Amino acid sequence: FFYLCFLQLNEIITNPTEGQFWQVDHIRPVYSGGGQCSLENLQTLCTVCHRERTAKQAKERSQLKRRSLATKYGCDITKFFVKM
Repeated sequence: FFYLCFLQLNEIITNPTEGQFWQVDHIRPVYSGGGQCSLENLQTLCTVCHRERTAKQAKERSQLKRRSLATKYGCDITKFFVKM
C-alpha cells in the first residue's frame, strides 16, 4: 500500500498534469443520499486520498448490494410451519 502511494506521489511530483493534485468529493456519499448537495457536503481531498476513499465506498456499496439481494431472495422460515 505505502509503496503504491509512494509511486503515485512520485509520478505527481515528476510529471504533474491537470487534475492530479486535488479532487472534490461528497462528505455524505451519493449512494447514501448525498447526491444533490450544497457546499456543506463537499470536501477537497488529494487525489491519492480520493482514490482510496472511492475504493472503500465501492466496497461498502458492494456489501450493501449483496445484503439487499440476500434479503430479497431469502425466505421466511415460518412459511414452512403449518398452524393446526
